[in-house]
Amino acid sequence: MRSTFTTMRAAGTLAVLSVLGGGLAAPAHAAVAPAHAAVAPAHDAAVAPARAEVAPAHAAADERVPADVAAPADPALREKADRIMNLTYRQFASTPHIPPFNWTTDGCSVPGGSLPYRKVFRPACVQHDFGYRNYGARHELKLDPTRETKNWIDGRFRTEMRRICDDTYTGARKNRECRNAAEVYYLGVQLGGDASFF
Repeated sequence: MRSTFTTMRAAGTLAVLSVLGGGLAAPAHAAVAPAHAAVAPAHDAAVAPARAEVAPAHAAADERVPADVAAPADPALREKADRIMNLTYRQFASTPHIPPFNWTTDGCSVPGGSLPYRKVFRPACVQHDFGYRNYGARHELKLDPTRETKNWIDGRFRTEMRRICDDTYTGARKNRECRNAAEVYYLGVQLGGDASFF
């Protein structure tokens, strides 16, 4: 059974990479861990420190978008958005949809098809959409369309997917398979999310 999931995970990774640009290759530090590797818990605290979760996957990319693309965000609005992004997926799901934030979502969208765990990860995908649609340059608020912020939002996505795995699958094998799938989804947004964020 383990080799079946490993094959499925590898096929899923290749599918993600193929729809994200064909010849993309994952950097060495972004490879998915083998199915038998131990995975450390990702959520020791209910609220993760802002922007400390993920090392950039695009080391050569500019850290900021051009200044004319985004004006500085209102600090009070930014603080509210940061609080919302730092909620657990369960807390986020029960948060009132207050303006002026963009609460639209397309769930776990995967161009050209679907991957396993799409329904399982939906709460984390909805929160990830909130991040891109309020911090990114492609929507109205543009709270902080920077590489650092995108990496933080993608890291929050990974943390909440892992939290979902821990809350959903108590058996070691099922939990590990879920966490491996979370890595595929995370790799997808790290490598293919720029067009939706910047």
